[in-house]
Amino acid sequence: MKLINKNAFITGGSSGIGSAIAKLFAKEGANISFCHYNDDLKAKDVIDNLNQFSKKNYSLSIDIGSKKNCEIFYENSVSEIGEPDILVNNAGIIFARPFEEATEEEFDQTINVHLKSTFFLSQLCYRSMKKNKSGRIINIASQLVFSGGPNRTDYCAAKGGIFAFTRALALEAVTHNILVNNIAPGVAQTALLDGIDQKVLDDAKEIIPMKRFANPEEIAPTALLLASDDGNFYCGATLSPNGGEVMV
Repeated sequence: MKLINKNAFITGGSSGIGSAIAKLFAKEGANISFCHYNDDLKAKDVIDNLNQFSKKNYSLSIDIGSKKNCEIFYENSVSEIGEPDILVNNAGIIFARPFEEATEEEFDQTINVHLKSTFFLSQLCYRSMKKNKSGRIINIASQLVFSGGPNRTDYCAAKGGIFAFTRALALEAVTHNILVNNIAPGVAQTALLDGIDQKVLDDAKEIIPMKRFANPEEIAPTALLLASDDGNFYCGATLSPNGGEVMV
């Protein structure tokens, strides 16, 4: 197993890519603490799954889009499973609508959940990792940082911020044996697609050379690579499993 006795903190871990990463990490021996937002039933199912494989697991329902709530999640996680060896910043939200219809409230919520939580939770974990002279920070961006995407301007802005933040922090962190990297997935079959018109989804699949969206379980192994010793030479990298839609 590749993550025996490692402690992994994951945001947005009750479903989708975050859930798939949590389950795979647990199978590889990691203890998991994840947060979610008002998703208690799915979170319980994930915890039940994790408990089959790892010793200590914890979940917390919280809006991770504020510095204070990042601190609460971090402190509770340390208390429950110990200091972090791995952080996966995965929490996400998306509003699909034309640019001129975007509101300040939606913009703030998108930036807070994606970028602010990534920044401040990374800062909290970084301090611990720096003290311990070891750590991995894995940020979930999006292939849209390369291609852009209509009707998702605030989402692209937030993910672009994560992309740039990862590169900047990677240069600072590597001197302390902390490796910081990005995953920029293509479209995955997750709850973020709920409410999007089926024709829009079908048209999106046609653009992808593989003619389908990813399953979250197809993204998780990329996170395992970056979290484990197999990823020891990745620093500031962006890996993009996307079915060939964007080739980088």
